[in-house]
Amino acid sequence: MKQLLDITAPPLGELPVWGKRIAFGDFFVELVPAGKRHFNVRLRDSFASISFSGDEGQSSLAGGRLRHYDRRPYEYIVAPPCFPLRGTSESAPEVLALIFSFEALRTDLAAALQIPEDLLEPRVVIGGPKPFTTELANRIRRHILADDISGDYLRALCFALIVEMLTLPPEQQRTRRTDLLDQNILDKVIEYIDGNLDTDLTVEKLARLSGVMAHRFARAFKQNTGETPHNYVLSRRIEQARRLLSKTNEPIASIAYATGFSSQSHMTTTFRRRLGVTPAQFRGA
Repeated sequence: MKQLLDITAPPLGELPVWGKRIAFGDFFVELVPAGKRHFNVRLRDSFASISFSGDEGQSSLAGGRLRHYDRRPYEYIVAPPCFPLRGTSESAPEVLALIFSFEALRTDLAAALQIPEDLLEPRVVIGGPKPFTTELANRIRRHILADDISGDYLRALCFALIVEMLTLPPEQQRTRRTDLLDQNILDKVIEYIDGNLDTDLTVEKLARLSGVMAHRFARAFKQNTGETPHNYVLSRRIEQARRLLSKTNEPIASIAYATGFSSQSHMTTTFRRRLGVTPAQFRGA
């Protein structure tokens, strides 16, 4: 079966059936076969997947540009509800996908993760490979492929895998999850900022990449980087504008728009306030 969605069209709200799917009351699991795959969804429920072999292609998180990725075997991703996921691979690996209602599982997940329910939020998690997630994924795969499927046992395995993929590293657990961002997630946020300086980089948009509420994201981002998201984005825009002013002959107005400033005057005001010179003076220096 072809696994090709139009990556230029609006994202689908449901995952197409591409492999062997087994549904439970509050989630389903699907073993998706290897092959050429174009992926473009924005699902109503939470999404988790783990790959059985390495993969290389292009992907986008939270509606950003497609960027190259090189994934190791048994890496995994968990995405919150309504989170845009888009990507292409000419030879995508066999993957295990789980679609689950976070709210339906909230009480059980909070108990398993030993987190108070009011602090448990759907979020982006990128991790692996880890021995336990690898073992669980392989067990689930073998069970799905078996002729005689025990529904209760399979559901228990799938729930255990979801819990394991949502489990944060010990150093982040010690900070009660709101003080620091996982390094993988922070790297993705910074990568997204650098690749999308010409767009509207609001705190809300960046928070969706980490899967936490905007005010918690802003606090955690400052704890990680020493700057608020707004100041960090502004610093990156100024840095990129300085490079373009030094190395190109592009008009200042074009550089302003290319680096996310609303106008040439906005960039001029920001340069004067931050650097003590205007863009024209900086270029002429």
